Amino acid sequence: MSGAALYVVSMELAYPINLVGFGEGLKQGDVLTRDGEYLGLWTFIEDENKETGVFDFFADGESEPMFTETVPVLSSGMRTGMAMSDLCRSIRDWHEA
Repeated sequence: MSGAALYVVSMELAYPINLVGFGEGLKQGDVLTRDGEYLGLWTFIEDENKETGVFDFFADGESEPMFTETVPVLSSGMRTGMAMSDLCRSIRDWHEA
C-alpha cells in the first residue's frame, strides 16, 4: 500500500496519529492519521518477564523501525502512555516535515 493511500475507516480517528488496535490489547497494528492516511505499522514487544516493553514504528514499506520508544515499567499505565505519546509525537513530526 502506498503512503498516499487512504483507509476507509468506520471508526473515528480522534488523534493526529492513531495506533489502531492498541487499546484493544493488540501487539501490532496500522498507524493512521486523523484523516485515515496509512503511514505504516506499529508493534509492541514485551520482554520475556513481561516487565518492560518496546514500541516500534515501521514506516510504510520499511523493514527496520524508524522510531522506537521503551516502556521501562509495564505495571505503570502512565509509563506506557508516555512512551506511546512520545512515539506518536515522533511520527507526527516526521509526517509533517
